[in-house]
Amino acid sequence: MDITLNGKRALVTGAGDGIGREIAEAMAREGAMVAVHGRSLDRIESTLDTIAATGGNAIPALADLADEGAINAMCKKVCATLGGLDILVNNAGIAVLDDIADMAPEDWKSVLAINLTAPFLVTRAVFPALIQSGSDGSVIFISSIAADAHTAGWGAYAASKNGLNAFMHCLADELGVHGVRVNSIAPGWIETKMAKAAHQGMAAAAAEPYEALYNKSMRGNMLGALLMPDSISDMAVFLASKRGRYITAQILTVCGGCVPGSRRNELSAERANALAGS
Repeated sequence: MDITLNGKRALVTGAGDGIGREIAEAMAREGAMVAVHGRSLDRIESTLDTIAATGGNAIPALADLADEGAINAMCKKVCATLGGLDILVNNAGIAVLDDIADMAPEDWKSVLAINLTAPFLVTRAVFPALIQSGSDGSVIFISSIAADAHTAGWGAYAASKNGLNAFMHCLADELGVHGVRVNSIAPGWIETKMAKAAHQGMAAAAAEPYEALYNKSMRGNMLGALLMPDSISDMAVFLASKRGRYITAQILTVCGGCVPGSRRNELSAERANALAGS
């Protein structure tokens, strides 16, 4: 069975760095024509350059995901330029970590707008193209183990990822009749800018050296592994290929065998003790 994506047309949101960039580049290497999304061209130039340098095909897809009109215009242009769409990867996301009592309503709204509302708007905008793709179609949401690993400070992010998984299941039922598969990938801690920023905040709150906490947390899995973005792109390519042809409405966790509850409870306790002493 061919795992390549030759001739497939893909849109990857938030593809300027981290997981999104790795997915866009991996899909291009496997033969897909990739629309590389970013808020501005300077954010995705490196991704586009890498794809071009390796002989892949890619186009820029620019839009502020907080702007419904910009999303609709981007999706219309992508589908017209590529002649349709087979693969949609809703990857773009943000994290604002704060206790509920301290979180500004604007931060809550921003997290849900980018992590939950934007995937809905992008998906709705390309819905006809996905239906037309039929059994070649695949929608992938990049969720998180944080959807289930609930702990202090993660309220907005966890809520957004829980909502994303619920939306995924409903969408899978709607698109299944057309042969389109819909799944979520739930990464554990992956070495990205977002992960580093999150750990810097946790280290400051716990009054613990950043590097020690980062290494303990990032390798807090059964393999003791430091997971890189390509661990997620490998799964995304598999799901979008013919080898994933019967996988739909699933949340596939890629975390090195993490134990979310115990690890996050440990970090939460440290954080709570630091806050209690402040």
